[in-house]
Amino acid sequence: MVERRAGVRIDADRLDYELARRGISSRQFAELSGVNETTLSRARHGYRVRESTLRRIVSAMLRIPTMPGTELLLSEPQRRTG
Repeated sequence: MVERRAGVRIDADRLDYELARRGISSRQFAELSGVNETTLSRARHGYRVRESTLRRIVSAMLRIPTMPGTELLLSEPQRRTG
């Protein structure tokens, strides 16, 4: 029997922060990353995603430059405990 992985949970606050740093909407990001909008929305709401989806998200983030100066206006996401 093949064991299925449960997937990974993405830090939704960090994902939203990184999208804001790039000045891109989740809809635009879904299109650029090749990740279905529904899948991206679920990830932003705490649902687990496949590792392949995580790879697509990370790959797209690395290709999209941040907007200069966003660090002056955006606050870092808070670290969650426990």
